[in-house]
Amino acid sequence: MAESARPTAAPRVFVRKATGLVRQAGMLDVLIYNVNFISIGLMVALMLLIIPSYAGGNITLSLLICALLALPTACVYAFLSAAMPRSGGDYVYVSRVLGPALGMMGSWNMTIWWVLYGGVPSAFLATYGVAPFCRVLAAMTGNAGLIAIADWVVTPTGQFIIGALLILLLTSLFTIGLKSFFRVQNVLFLLATLSALVALVVGLAGDAASFPQVFNRYAGALSGLPDTYEQIVAASGYAAAPFDWMNTLLPMTWIYLTMGFSFSSAYIGGEVKQAARLQVWSIPGTVLYATIWGVLLVWATSRAVGDDFLGAVSTLSDLGAGQVGLSAMPRFHELIAFSSQNILVAFLICSGFIFWSYAWLPGQILNASRNLLAYAIDGLMPAQLATVSERFHTPVVSLWVMGILSIVSLAIYVFTPYFATLSGIFGFILTFMLVSLAAILLPYRRPEVFEGSPVRWRVAGIPVISIVGLLSLVACLVMEWAYLNDPFSGISLDPSTLRDGVLGFGMFLINAGIFLSGLIIYFVARAARRHAGIDVTLNYKEIPAE
Repeated sequence: MAESARPTAAPRVFVRKATGLVRQAGMLDVLIYNVNFISIGLMVALMLLIIPSYAGGNITLSLLICALLALPTACVYAFLSAAMPRSGGDYVYVSRVLGPALGMMGSWNMTIWWVLYGGVPSAFLATYGVAPFCRVLAAMTGNAGLIAIADWVVTPTGQFIIGALLILLLTSLFTIGLKSFFRVQNVLFLLATLSALVALVVGLAGDAASFPQVFNRYAGALSGLPDTYEQIVAASGYAAAPFDWMNTLLPMTWIYLTMGFSFSSAYIGGEVKQAARLQVWSIPGTVLYATIWGVLLVWATSRAVGDDFLGAVSTLSDLGAGQVGLSAMPRFHELIAFSSQNILVAFLICSGFIFWSYAWLPGQILNASRNLLAYAIDGLMPAQLATVSERFHTPVVSLWVMGILSIVSLAIYVFTPYFATLSGIFGFILTFMLVSLAAILLPYRRPEVFEGSPVRWRVAGIPVISIVGLLSLVACLVMEWAYLNDPFSGISLDPSTLRDGVLGFGMFLINAGIFLSGLIIYFVARAARRHAGIDVTLNYKEIPAE
């Protein structure tokens, strides 16, 4: 009699449930959400505060080249988010095309850097938003109380209190639903755009020849000097230099800091209405929109202030501001506000730029929370992170985890020196390269997804998404070269930055370690689930449920 076969227990599948999120974001919401992550006002402020000190560099050319390099990556995210419109962004794209291990590695890298950078934009609210607003009004009204406020908000305590309140307010707003957040976002964006438009008009109507007298009149109230303009020029030692290609290419590192993140809406893909169509044009359109504004504002500031003075301000920098009796070098919108010689116009310009100072913070918290949600739903993180409010349709636990971690990051940033040289954009680009590779291989590894998508275009039989992915990969390599060679990037391998043994190579190792840490997270989580008899790898054979 034949022996009866012993039944073998097959591994169970970890069932990926629907997220519980709903599609609430419309066309205007998505476009503004992406523009805000670039944060046009902050982008131009960083450009004009830092880049003129690169001798012989051309700011406008740096911006245009950087935009050309950012555009292919924006298209990659746009096309993939149209093919797979799900929350979680590159985690979904890479894990479904290249495999779950690489998907977790790339996405975890993004999440960690968003956590580490979470405190920076909240601190910028004080240093680039509130303080300049108070300084300009104090200079134009003679109100000493406003000067005291401006000085306090840039102290570590001031930055922390203001930044923490902002994070708590935003996280609370996110919790009650994206629709509520987008209403507030859109109103503030329109006001900020109006301020930028006023700054543009004032700048184009300005006269660099008469600016020294105007600046001295107002800045003297802050510095106590009758000739602050001349003192800045003398103390900086700045001198115009002939055009230099290297110093035009290397400063792209400061522009890419914001320009490289036009695809924020890809991470909330499961909450975007008609995402398959909307994402295709709104993400690359954001790069073009920001570039146009950047060129115009740089041109306007140059006309109103003069390139030589911008070079002096940049060269002296905030570190040397005390030499001329100032607490900080004036940001570009402060200079344009002074040139208006009108307190109401100055108020409008500077109040709108308060919003630009932190506009990229909402995207960091929201996007990272969607990543945590996606990990939990796939069984790689505790199930609590996948908790979605039935009333508000938001991942409450993930949101507040990110909110609290952002406050911790803020505290480290303002109270310690440990984040002073934090440079994670190099690490972000490593993930962009993985996503570019996923775009190249999508038509070949997941042909059913590609052929069923609205981006199944071909040129001479070659998928357009593969061509764009290759261009993006090359663009990312160029930007990595820039970060490794720019002596001011914080991660440069230039010999001049290695004398302390930490700044360049040490930060390079930190970036590499964070990038690889996602592999450890994935394999540990997979082993734990397998020990429980659950095979999480089977989830990645399908596009996630909505």
